[in-house]
Parts: sequence; C-alpha cells; structure tokens
Amino acid sequence: MIVERTQYYAKPGRAAEILANRREASRIRVSLGLSAGTIYAKKGGDGPDVTWECSFPDEAAHKADLAARDRSPEFEKIRAKQRDALARFERHVETRDVDGPDWWGDVSLDGHPIVPTEHTFKSGNLELKGYLYVPPGKGPFPCVLLNHGSGVNQGTLDVSRPGTSSWLMSWGIASFLAHRRGYGNSPGTPWREDCPAPFGTDEYDDQLARRLDAESNDVLAALAYLKTRPQVISDRIGVMGSSFGGTNTLLAASKTAEFRCAVEFAGAAMNWDRTPKLRDLMTRAAHKVTCPIYYIQAANDYSIRPTIELGDSLKNSKGVFLTKIFPAHGFNNHEGHLLESTGQNRWGPDVRRFFERWL
Repeated sequence: MIVERTQYYAKPGRAAEILANRREASRIRVSLGLSAGTIYAKKGGDGPDVTWECSFPDEAAHKADLAARDRSPEFEKIRAKQRDALARFERHVETRDVDGPDWWGDVSLDGHPIVPTEHTFKSGNLELKGYLYVPPGKGPFPCVLLNHGSGVNQGTLDVSRPGTSSWLMSWGIASFLAHRRGYGNSPGTPWREDCPAPFGTDEYDDQLARRLDAESNDVLAALAYLKTRPQVISDRIGVMGSSFGGTNTLLAASKTAEFRCAVEFAGAAMNWDRTPKLRDLMTRAAHKVTCPIYYIQAANDYSIRPTIELGDSLKNSKGVFLTKIFPAHGFNNHEGHLLESTGQNRWGPDVRRFFERWL
C-alpha cells in the first residue's frame, strides 16, 4: 500500500482559504474519476494547517493518479491558487512496513477475493463445517472465531457471511465462522426441534438454556481446530458473535481461558425478558469469563437489558469488561438487533481498538 500525505502551512490569516482550496481540489479529483482522499484541519498545537491523505494499492496506481492530476488544467488552476496562500508545502509518500507483522495497521483488500475456505471440525461425534477467511500477506494472523445467530438454517445459501469478515481482514485479522450443530451446513438437530415448547413458558426457558449451553461446546471444538491451522497465531484467537451467537460467545468464553478476548453483540436480546433460567446461566457465565469482553447492542434492539444488567452485575468484578449501547440502528427492533451484521461502520472503530489492545 502507498500513502500520499500532503501538508499545507498557510500564510498568516489564510488558513481558511487553504482549507477551501483543498476541498475544491478534492472535488476536482472526483470529477477526474479519482478518490477524493481525506482532509484534516488543524485543531490545535503545531504542524500543518491542513493535511490531505490518500491511499493507493501500489506504486503504479499512485503514479497514474499523479499523472491524471498533471493532465488536468482545472487541477493546475487550484494548485496555483493554493500556492499563493501557502507559506510552506510538503508532500510525503510512504509505504507499509512490510517487514513487520501483517496484522499491524490497515490492510488493502484491493483485488483480493473475500472468499473463505471450507473446513470440517469435530465436536463430539459430529463433523461440523466452518469457513476460514485469511487476509492478504504471509501470516500467520490473529483470528476471531465468529458465532452466527439463529437464522443460519440448514440448507441456506447464506453460509459464509463475508460482511464482518471483510472488515476483520482489512484490519489484518483472520476469521472463522463455525456452523454449530443443526445450522447451515452442519449436521445435528435444529434448535427449534430441541426447543418446541411455547415461547415464554418455563419449559421453553429450560430447553433454550440447555440447547445454547450445548452449542457453546461446538465453539470450543472450533477453537481447538483453529489452534492447529498454520494460517492462525494459535495463542491470539478471540471470539465474537451476535444474538444466539452472542450468547454462545459468552458461554464459550466462560468455559476456557484460551480466548484472548470476546465481543458479545445482543446475546439473548429477543429472549432475555422472558427467560429467567437463560438470564441466570448467562449472568453466572459472565462472572467466569477471564478474558477481556465487550458487550454491545443498538438502542432499538428488542431489549437492551442484557448489556445493561450483565454490565451492572460485573461492576465489582476484577475482570476487564466494557459495555456500549449504540444509537438506534434501522427502523425497527429487528434492524437494531442486526447491528453486528449490518452496522460494521458504526461499531468498527470501537471494536478495532478493542482488538488492537487485547487480541
């Protein structure tokens, strides 16, 4: 990856003019079919008044971009106008530290397929399926074990969920989406057959708690499998999931000290208010987790009690935990519940910082 960074130091009293000119230059770039780049204005301290930054997949792309600017009379006009207001100008062209770990910093996915490899791993007497995404680079990489929700039905074509995995890849992190028993391409009894009692009854609560607790053992089996993969740094594996996958993330993290960290989205949000046995199971599990864990929901999820009450229960614990309720996401409760799979641009910066610290 090539990064061009231009820095503009204004003549006295002309910083606003420099910023306006830089905005106009970016508008012209767009009209030429180029990326607008990102503009930064100084908020205080030393340094340039305005900085512009743009990334390119390789040196050839950067040279083509420079040539397009040089051919444009309109771009040359704004350059001349900018020069008149400048006290000093600097251009820095940098490249990624290729000798460092591939999982440090941004990773360009330009031209890289977002396609996993299918794997088979054993959980008890079941042979389950999982989908491994690996970023470009030599690796091995840290990895996040992803836990799907209840909607990955057997026979579905929506098997590999590339959305969140592509974000992780761009951070230099591999991911493994494991199909638990009875879901997707994995054998076993579908969860509704194990939980036939009417929703809200004691029987349903007991059935669901037992089913999800059993599913979390599949997550541990996936962890054991991942530790054998040459693409994965075996002692840098985290776990993350949403809805039933969030519950499984919490339960699995409570059963082992081998996860580096965990991110739990919306666990039991659709069931929390009506399932006291499941609430108790999850609360007890939260107190057994030894790795740092982040509880996340959108404000318009079905219920935000899981995040609030699990966080409250941990206030006097010595473990590392974070909680965050993001602003509403989408038009209704269900869209809010899908924050993890459809709102990566909202939670991404927070979760990335969490992974950079703990994974």
